[in-house]
Amino acid sequence: MKIIQITLLSLGILNSSSIHIFANENQKEDLMNIIKEFKPSNSLLVSPENPFSTQPIQFYDFNQDGQKEMIVTFQTKAKEQPSQFGVMVLKKENNYWQKIWETKTQGVGLEFSGLADITGDDIKEYLFGVTIGAAAGNTLEIFQWNDNLFKKIADVPYHKMDILNGNKKIGLAIWQWYLADSYLVDTLKWNGKKLAFDEELYTQYYPTVEKFYNDKIREMDAWFYWYCLADAQIKANLLEEASNSIHKGLSLAKQLSMTDVVQNFNKLNSKLGEKKKHLSN
Repeated sequence: MKIIQITLLSLGILNSSSIHIFANENQKEDLMNIIKEFKPSNSLLVSPENPFSTQPIQFYDFNQDGQKEMIVTFQTKAKEQPSQFGVMVLKKENNYWQKIWETKTQGVGLEFSGLADITGDDIKEYLFGVTIGAAAGNTLEIFQWNDNLFKKIADVPYHKMDILNGNKKIGLAIWQWYLADSYLVDTLKWNGKKLAFDEELYTQYYPTVEKFYNDKIREMDAWFYWYCLADAQIKANLLEEASNSIHKGLSLAKQLSMTDVVQNFNKLNSKLGEKKKHLSN
């Protein structure tokens, strides 16, 4: 009798699990049918590289009415030119879905698709990053929901990016390619009108930059690592450290007789002098 009960119980568990899977599959099929009606016919859904494990379909309630909008990213392939990567937002009203917004950017990959409260108004902005090329890097477009419309509030070129918490507003750490595998880093934060360099946020983020270059220098003592580290130290107001980094990088550049690089270090040294003067006033 116990054996029969256990068998029936396990069958019940399997059946409930099957029903759950079936329901999820039906829901996914319904979503795909809705999306198919609005996306370009020669396109396919595509996931971004970042944030990691983000799906092509996301949901967020932009107008705070209790009904989440659907954010869909896709790729439109072209025969003789780079693909276009696009995003559209679908809104449900009176049980019917409609497309309320769409944008496309030409590129070779979808690098980022996500949400963050950049402006600090408690409503997240939509961030859309498309890879232009290996050297050119990526272009990040930031869209704000305002009066039932999406408005682009920023264009940011970048090669690597971190999203940072800074008080109420979210900040961005932007890594711009310099040479080989070195980058110049800035931290940007919304100042009420635009994204601008934020020194306090940079000071908080600096240990990440320092670790990156210390690790690189341990592998190879190259002038361009010292140059980028010195640039970071100036921005973080670590002026003695910056002076030492400039000295080390300048010595390596002189050994290699790289006159252009020596000039760049001299300019960086002048920038350091200006910062010292500014902080002493």
